[in-house]
Amino acid sequence: MVDAVLAILRCPGCGARLTRISDRSGNASLACQQCAFAAPIVAGIPRFVEEPADALARRTAESFGYEWTAFGDWQPSGQTNFEQYFGDLTADQLAGRMVLDAGCGMGRHARQMAERAGIVVAMDFSRAIDQAARNAAPRENVVCVQGDVLRPPFADGAFDFLYCLGVLHHITDTEGAIRALAAKVRPGGRMRVYLYWKRHGVVGALLAGVAVVRRVTTQLPFAVLRVLCWVLAVALFTAVVMPYRLLSRLGVRRHESWPLFVYARYPFQVLYNDQFDRFSAPLEKRYDAAEVHALLRRAGLADVRVWPSFGWMAEGTRPESPT
Repeated sequence: MVDAVLAILRCPGCGARLTRISDRSGNASLACQQCAFAAPIVAGIPRFVEEPADALARRTAESFGYEWTAFGDWQPSGQTNFEQYFGDLTADQLAGRMVLDAGCGMGRHARQMAERAGIVVAMDFSRAIDQAARNAAPRENVVCVQGDVLRPPFADGAFDFLYCLGVLHHITDTEGAIRALAAKVRPGGRMRVYLYWKRHGVVGALLAGVAVVRRVTTQLPFAVLRVLCWVLAVALFTAVVMPYRLLSRLGVRRHESWPLFVYARYPFQVLYNDQFDRFSAPLEKRYDAAEVHALLRRAGLADVRVWPSFGWMAEGTRPESPT
């Protein structure tokens, strides 16, 4: 573990510093001397979470743990996906910086971010953290931690840049998580999030239909759902994505506002993965731009901006002094 990361790890219960200890069998953990909390280090990863007692949180952890293990190859979405979320950032904005990927999934963004940043901490609540560790293994400046966005086990003000993509709309206390994460950003540092957007018209009607179907699919065994999502993805890729690609080659651009157009830039596997994501996660929330802006402002962030990117991207800066 990089010493700089060990120095910022904190007890998620009381916020105290942690001490690395080992027993006679060589098993290591990070122990809190104030409240007797201990995080075991398994396969080199500090584990700050236990199996949740709440059924919704348990299903969510199981869903994403299964998803990012079954769809664990970062390469199909790789650089294209990274540019969608971070293409506006310049090298000097990230060079040498301490970055937190909160809810890293399979670690695709952490792996890419590590080429640009100083140290990247990749954190996930689920067993997907093990897949993230495998994907990020070639990057020595990535440290993986199994932790909860509602109780991130880090010192306040530890990170220069923090991002949380595709996670916050799947948990019950979205606002609480944003507030907890914002506290981990240093004064002058920035936090970036991605949230699902509310849609209207034809797309809104389609999403309403999806919401009805999800009442069933979120209860299915993951292996069964995976097969069903493959069938759906084949149909969508054939009937929607391939015609979009043809229109693009013919120079037609007016179709870019249609649903699923973004998948014209990706291989089939990405569409398949996203269908599983859509129909598996037990909770899904959607927001308009004003709601996203308000969430970040109530977390104490300033200079908040929100922009569309097949959902809402939003970023704010932690003020040098409280606002």
